[in-house]
Amino acid sequence: MNGSCSPVKVIEQCQISPPPGSVPTTTLPLTLFDIVFLFPPPNESVFSFDFPHPLHQFTQTILPKLKHSLSRTLQHFFPLASNLICPLPPSKPYLQYTTGASLTLTIAESSGDFNRLTSHRVEDVEESHLLIPPLPPSSVLEDGTRVTPLLAVQITVFPNSGICIGTNCDHVLADESSFHHFLKFWASVCRSGDIKIESLPSHNRGLIKDPCDLKNKFLDDWRSWTSTPTKCEQLRTQFLIVKVRTTFVFSRAQIDRLKLWVSNLFIKLQDSKPTHLSSFVVICAFTWVSMVKAEEIIDDEMQCHFNYAANCRDRLGYPLPGSYFGNCLSLRSAQAKKSDLMGENGIVAAVNAIGNNVKDLENGVLRNAEDWTAGWVKGGTRKKSIPRHFTTLAGSPRFDFYNELDFGWGRPKKCEVINVDFDRCIYVSNSREEEGGIEILLALKREQMDSFCSIFKQALKLAEVEL
Repeated sequence: MNGSCSPVKVIEQCQISPPPGSVPTTTLPLTLFDIVFLFPPPNESVFSFDFPHPLHQFTQTILPKLKHSLSRTLQHFFPLASNLICPLPPSKPYLQYTTGASLTLTIAESSGDFNRLTSHRVEDVEESHLLIPPLPPSSVLEDGTRVTPLLAVQITVFPNSGICIGTNCDHVLADESSFHHFLKFWASVCRSGDIKIESLPSHNRGLIKDPCDLKNKFLDDWRSWTSTPTKCEQLRTQFLIVKVRTTFVFSRAQIDRLKLWVSNLFIKLQDSKPTHLSSFVVICAFTWVSMVKAEEIIDDEMQCHFNYAANCRDRLGYPLPGSYFGNCLSLRSAQAKKSDLMGENGIVAAVNAIGNNVKDLENGVLRNAEDWTAGWVKGGTRKKSIPRHFTTLAGSPRFDFYNELDFGWGRPKKCEVINVDFDRCIYVSNSREEEGGIEILLALKREQMDSFCSIFKQALKLAEVEL
């Protein structure tokens, strides 16, 4: 963990298991919603908290509570301590928790500048990646079965400044709704010591229906994409181009004004209101247009894609509890021509594309689902098969990390998914500042970030002036 960045020193590494005898050996099948996440790399998140106390206060008073509460949490969220089991074809991959299994918890100390690292503009994004633990390596059994750990946690202490909880979680294990549930549960147990029965997760994979046999279709695509049943760590880009990561915060009043301005613009240009205009749609549209313009794409005919995922738990047409633990996402892609996004009224094209795509969820979350894995298998690699310009969204403002992740020493100062440092990715979350506000996080090369900020601010100013 050393290099050009501020050094991070590991002071302890341990294994955390559910309480002895509390969870039997359990096997969980992968559903169609899980299989599609055999392809992408893990999610890397950092949750930062102010903690103006010395290291010994953390290790003596806070750390024992964190370990104990994590163990109690794993009793109910046992898949987090499970492994992905990938036997040779034709057998199917599955999750397995074995009695006594554990996840790796790393405790580290950093001499870096906590306040700089948690500011709204981080000039050296590489330092943040020192806060993320590596996943333990896969192992291969004698019969060729590959066994892969799915979660690692690192707690990094900045003495007299703060604490960062970094997680490295394989997406095949859980979507953001489930992971938020886990973190919220852990924080609550650590803070109060109580376990609320009504907040327990559901692990009933049999609730997910697959009338079109998409699971086997996705499995076939995965097997054709990789020659061995593995998570293909080679996919993860191991180096970071020098980038700047910036957080933009929108107040509720500002978002309401943007929505009003966009609605008026639609009436002026199209004599009708947008099909679907929400806070999510308008913020994503402004960000998408600004990113496309900042990158100065030459090909006006290029098709630009805005990829995001929608929670399906209340959209399946049959009962599924909100506490369902796993993946339950509809993969979506809004599309617009680059020349339309670059035009004077590019925001109209973006709102139309994203808004219509969100509205289309009403026609079924699995409509065109057979194409969800197409970008990975055509041409053999994702880079060659997807359109040359794509923007991917992670996160959702629906999950209140800022107000629901209090472990006992206050709510987070910053919540980040640092996967935004790779490719063209945006992370959206609720705002720490006020209810109804939204934060977006993205990383670009320095000159592109300067251009993005200029374009973004000009668009926002125009909206304010014309109201």
